[in-house]
Amino acid sequence: MDQRLLSIYIGAEVIRVVDATRKSATNITVNSVDEVSTPAGSFDDGYITDILEIASAIRGKIIGKASKAKAIFTISSKKIASKEVVIPFVNGKKKIDSVLTANSSEYFPMSTTGDFLFAYNVMETFQDDEGKKLRINAVAAPKDLVECYYEVADELKLSVYDIDYVGNSVQQLLKLQMSSNENETNLVLQIEKDATFVNIMAGKDIILQRSVPYGKNAVINSIMEIKKLTEKEAIELLRDKDRMDRSVSDEEYSEAVRYLISSIGRIVEYHRSRNPERIIDGIKVFGEGASIAGIDEVLRQELGAEVTRFNTLNGVRVSQKSYLSSDQALRFLACFGAVLSPIGLKIGKEKNKEASSALLDKILIAVVIVAFLVMAAICASYQFKYVFKKADVDFKKQKISEMEIAEKVANEYEATVEAYNTVKVFVDTTHSENIMLYKFLNDLEDIIPTGTVVDNIVANEGIITFNVKSQSKEAVADTYVKLNNLDYVVSTELRTINEYDKDIVVSDKGEILIDEEEALMREEDPYNYTDHYDEYNIIVVVRDPNYIMGSSEAVKVTDETPETNNEGGEE
Repeated sequence: MDQRLLSIYIGAEVIRVVDATRKSATNITVNSVDEVSTPAGSFDDGYITDILEIASAIRGKIIGKASKAKAIFTISSKKIASKEVVIPFVNGKKKIDSVLTANSSEYFPMSTTGDFLFAYNVMETFQDDEGKKLRINAVAAPKDLVECYYEVADELKLSVYDIDYVGNSVQQLLKLQMSSNENETNLVLQIEKDATFVNIMAGKDIILQRSVPYGKNAVINSIMEIKKLTEKEAIELLRDKDRMDRSVSDEEYSEAVRYLISSIGRIVEYHRSRNPERIIDGIKVFGEGASIAGIDEVLRQELGAEVTRFNTLNGVRVSQKSYLSSDQALRFLACFGAVLSPIGLKIGKEKNKEASSALLDKILIAVVIVAFLVMAAICASYQFKYVFKKADVDFKKQKISEMEIAEKVANEYEATVEAYNTVKVFVDTTHSENIMLYKFLNDLEDIIPTGTVVDNIVANEGIITFNVKSQSKEAVADTYVKLNNLDYVVSTELRTINEYDKDIVVSDKGEILIDEEEALMREEDPYNYTDHYDEYNIIVVVRDPNYIMGSSEAVKVTDETPETNNEGGEE
């Protein structure tokens, strides 16, 4: 069944709105498109900081368009984490949900707070030595980030159909544009203003998806600095290849695109190390950064493959009334892809609204009945109030008499607590959490496995930072777990992981040259020796479990059983 949808993308500089009809998961019709500048100060890395301003900007673009259509919002934010996950093959969405939920803390450690929403799409099904597997692109988004878009929808009186992530939106559209030949490998680059999405595809399947924080604006800023131009002058220069060839040298141009090209190159090298048999056959470029003059030639020289553009969009039929050219259509790819198959970051508020509406009539009837019974009960209750009030007054008089006897004891108790706190302040000034450093180093020496190097140890008030170099990820993981089990360790954090490969020096005769120490390691342990090692930066917070900082607060004397009330200390 055809479904009318409003696909809305809100970015740092522009808001795009597409009125589309979804025919199927592979076919949509674009009825109209529109865009408007994002109001200044209303958007911050995906978060909508001024709901009314954003809603007002969108309202003028949707008036008269599909009044009953539901909305899909596409989010672009660095706050959304994405991870490629491989799991054993299971059939059905509920089973996949169960597997991902059970392992969510492993994929996204920050998500254990419960403040994140999870969603996924299946990238491919494949077979390896262990059996049938699913390659899944999982994402985690802060719940308060997604809620911003529901607030915009409420302001616009729109019903939310789904919430999508820009990486998924583009991925859904790319699947329709690529060849079905699985042996053909393409690098597909979406160069936007502030980021570039890198997709490596085998036929229609995405085998690697990453993003880098450099886009068209990074190149513009570099040209401005190198040539001492204004932003407007730099933009105009990058649009005109002939003019740029005359006024910008090869060295200056290479410097301007260096961060963008090197970031893409690192992802390509990572792909080659994982999939050496899949050589990049071609490069496709789209997005706002595709208009940078000379970018195709640089990509071809640096990555060794021909660069082409999308001339048509498979699966997208453009209505004649929309007056949309092929170049303009490429700016709305995220909106088109979201209509095809959104990833599903919705909170479920729409379902709750429908359920609330369905219960409203029943609740109203129940309220009338309950109100009648309450009125009858109130009339009867007045007959008992006097008796209960008199008994309450007598009881409190008795308690006041008892408290007079205890007042003297309470005053003495409070004076003792005050004296204790005075001494405790001086004791606290002499205490340092580094007292646990010696014990930690001894335990670390027992825990750390053979062949693992620990260096750069820094301790400051119980916060210990150090680096671990190891050839075994399993050994470091085991060490990390054992550190967490130490009773005086409050928390541990694995800050960074760097992977290194030793450089191999080859003589003129083709022989591999190694030093004496490395030759000895190869001879003593030839089976476990490797030219690869990982370096981890670990932060451990330790506290003396037998010492509690802070003072005690005197317990207030009441007519209830006294309970200890400590604020960071003991009596």
